[in-house]
Amino acid sequence: MRNKITINSPQIEQNRIIYKYKVEGEWKEAFEDTDSFQIEYNEDISKIPEGIAVVPLLANILPMSWIYDAEIEVPVCDEDFYHSIPDFKKGYIEMYPMLNLEGAMNVRKLQKNLHNENNREAAFFSGGVDAFNTLVSHAKSHPILLTLWGADVNLDDTEGWMNVLTHLQETAQVFNTSYVTIKSEFRIFLRQDCLSQKVANSGDSWWHGFQHGIGIICHAAPIAYIKGISKIYFASSFTVADKGKVTCASDPTIDNQVQFCGTQIVHDGYECTRQMKIHNIVEYSKKKGIKIPVRVCWESTGGSNCCNCEKCWRTILALYAEGENSREYGFDYTDKQLNQLAKKMKYSGDPMFGALRYEPIQKSMRQNCEEKDLPKSIRWFYNVDMNNLGRIPLWKKVERKIKSYLRSFVNLWRQ
Repeated sequence: MRNKITINSPQIEQNRIIYKYKVEGEWKEAFEDTDSFQIEYNEDISKIPEGIAVVPLLANILPMSWIYDAEIEVPVCDEDFYHSIPDFKKGYIEMYPMLNLEGAMNVRKLQKNLHNENNREAAFFSGGVDAFNTLVSHAKSHPILLTLWGADVNLDDTEGWMNVLTHLQETAQVFNTSYVTIKSEFRIFLRQDCLSQKVANSGDSWWHGFQHGIGIICHAAPIAYIKGISKIYFASSFTVADKGKVTCASDPTIDNQVQFCGTQIVHDGYECTRQMKIHNIVEYSKKKGIKIPVRVCWESTGGSNCCNCEKCWRTILALYAEGENSREYGFDYTDKQLNQLAKKMKYSGDPMFGALRYEPIQKSMRQNCEEKDLPKSIRWFYNVDMNNLGRIPLWKKVERKIKSYLRSFVNLWRQ
């Protein structure tokens, strides 16, 4: 049986879209045991055309259809989005030449949907370094902030979402703009483990390498239509210097090609390293005299920074490299925790603590700081040889081996 999905006309309620569909063929393995998926907005979207309403669902299943060589049947689709599909698919093909990306989409009716353009701008906003860099870079245009519940905060983490929402509201107030929240099941109606296995030879996971770019961006189609948004910024995760070194579903060759109802998507900040972004945030904070609490952690529940993972550590260190106290930017940790983090970086052997991520931080630290001005627990980083960063020292390997032998001996003795 051919892989196929038949999508019914979406049910558009006051602030919700409910999708019903039927999946046939082998690729049923990649869908959860449900025939529906829904998205909820904090805005009235009841007047959007059907061709716009279907865009968020299509964006999340199109990469699947290419991988499984599946057929999508849909009653109606926005004309701009339909004609942009070959352009952003090309980005995937160039990124993953080892994959055979096929598939087809059959649309009974194309719909031309042009909103009443009022030159409004919007920006997806997670509260992290990338998102804040985009916000401070375009602060003069007061972009509407779009935040998605279900991306990095689970739908069952109500406490975490309330913290994110409070942070979003405070940020919108400080930057004199408005916001839109979107609650979506887009990460739970698919079986991500199954899909990651399916794309294993790409060298990337399903979420990071295939879904999260257009899968997030196209949630904005209904809002773009009702608010007349002409441009939407989507913050870059990587930089042009990473081209060819990493793969990521969010890439200029993909994001910038997406279109719907006359709205332009801009993959923003691609020219900036993460350290440059942090520098921009710090400079804006000092210039405007405002606090900017960044939210970078994806390992914690509760929507805050755990101050115990690699990403938190990297951001803490990067803020110190700009001559700033990271506690002033949303990180709540003790000196003991900072010392434990430093030891984890020095001795864990985790490749995440490598030169690719940390060399720009050290360079900025040497430019902006004196070693003596840093907390004692991180002064070693000021002069560390980047070639040895992330490697376990020989003495540490020996120490671990001895401890392992001792534990084995004690266990045998107890038996």
